[in-house]
Amino acid sequence: MPSIYFRAFTSPATVIRTLADHPQAANLGIRFMLIPIIAYTMMYVFLVIGNGAPSVFTPWLNIPKEDYYWWNRFLLAPSMLLAWAAVSVFIHFLARSADKKISFDSTFAAIGLSISVAMWGGLIHDLPMSFFSATGVIDARQHEIDMNSPTIWRTLLWIAYSIYLLAFLFYFSLSVRVVHGRSWLLSIVTGLCGFILFQLIFLVFNR
Repeated sequence: MPSIYFRAFTSPATVIRTLADHPQAANLGIRFMLIPIIAYTMMYVFLVIGNGAPSVFTPWLNIPKEDYYWWNRFLLAPSMLLAWAAVSVFIHFLARSADKKISFDSTFAAIGLSISVAMWGGLIHDLPMSFFSATGVIDARQHEIDMNSPTIWRTLLWIAYSIYLLAFLFYFSLSVRVVHGRSWLLSIVTGLCGFILFQLIFLVFNR
């Protein structure tokens, strides 16, 4: 699995094609998804240790800001699995054609890999910053404010999440193109719709 995962950063089309034909595709997809789930759960653990709390954006769930990251440790995994399943079903049915029989496991695994790889766009910022807050290098609450003010921290955040956005659009679109053999135009439109659905579900539960 490690060799497949790391090659997804350098030869994504080849890896997605290999994954789609793999007899253990769904199982591999689950393993890939465990990577961002564990990483983002660690982030929330670090934020709790660092006494962090959402500062600018009010959480959508009726949970006090002071306790939100505490609860996020438990909300993260089920919300990501829900988003993965929903997007996989959505993309599978939107991209399928009448003359081709594509296994749902192929779509499921490809989308799982895509989410796992694309989320590193955000993790390259979020995980180190949460670790620094837990170890006292930075103040978690002040950093929350700085990320939403005209500071270098906001610039770094925007760069990271621009990578996140582009990575999601690229990998989702590529998954549709490789697994379902659709045109680039339809693949991009489907990938964009899939990303919007993923992000909406993810943001309902996580801040």
